[in-house]
Amino acid sequence: MDPKTAELRRLAVRIVEEHEAAAVTPGILVQRLAVEYDRDRGYSEVFDLLHELEDEGELVYHHGEYNEFAAPE
Repeated sequence: MDPKTAELRRLAVRIVEEHEAAAVTPGILVQRLAVEYDRDRGYSEVFDLLHELEDEGELVYHHGEYNEFAAPE
């Protein structure tokens, strides 16, 4: 895995873990990456990344609203 992808994965998990709400949508993650970390990523790229992280067990799909992800408990 290239360093930029590894960093994006690390930041995504960090943002989800630190978010004050129960879960995070891809849109929230795109905004926080841009504002807090100066990383411009598209919605679809972040959406796919969140699903990859879910498949690997680093995040869980939140059963509230559509497309929300949370840190495993």
